[in-house]
Amino acid sequence: MAKRRSPEPISAIEERLLRASVALGETLDGISMPELAAAAGIAVGTLYRIAPSKTALAKVLDARAQSHFDRQVFAPFPARLSLEERFHLMWSRLAAFALSEADIAAYLARKPMAIDSAFMKASAIFARDGAATGELKAFRGEELAAIVWGPLSALLRNHACSVESLKQLEQAAWDGLRRI
Repeated sequence: MAKRRSPEPISAIEERLLRASVALGETLDGISMPELAAAAGIAVGTLYRIAPSKTALAKVLDARAQSHFDRQVFAPFPARLSLEERFHLMWSRLAAFALSEADIAAYLARKPMAIDSAFMKASAIFARDGAATGELKAFRGEELAAIVWGPLSALLRNHACSVESLKQLEQAAWDGLRRI
C-alpha cells in the first residue's frame, strides 16, 4: 500500500505550523512536536516529513515568518521619493505589519535580524543615500537598522504596539537619523 500524502500544499501546512507555533508560546523549546502538530491540525508524521527535528522546524518557521515580513514591508517603493518619504513609507509598512501580524512580528522581534536580510540591505542603501545627500547622520547600514528595528522590536516583544506608540517611535527614529 502506498503512503498517503496530504493533498494540501506544503506552504499551507508550513503556514499553519507558524500560526500554531506563535500561538503556543515564545519558543519551540517548550512545545512538543505532537503538541504543535495537534495545534496546527496536522498529523505528527506530516510534521516530521516537513521538519525532522526542532532545529529544522525553526528554520522553516523563521523563513515563513521572514517571508511575511519581507512581502509586506518591502513591496516595491514608488520611484523618486525623498529620503523622508521613503522612511515614512517603510515605517508605515513596518507599523501595519506590527499591528496586523502582531504574533508573527513578535516572533521575528525575538530573533536577531540576519545580516543578509532585506531589512539590513535596505538599511545599508538608505544609509548610503542619506550620507550622499547629507540629509542623514553618517551611519553604517547595521547602525541604521539598529536605530529603527531595536526600539520597534522591543515594543513587539512586549506586545506593546499601538498606533500612537508607533507614531511616536517613527518620529523619534527619524529625528535620530536626520542631520539637523
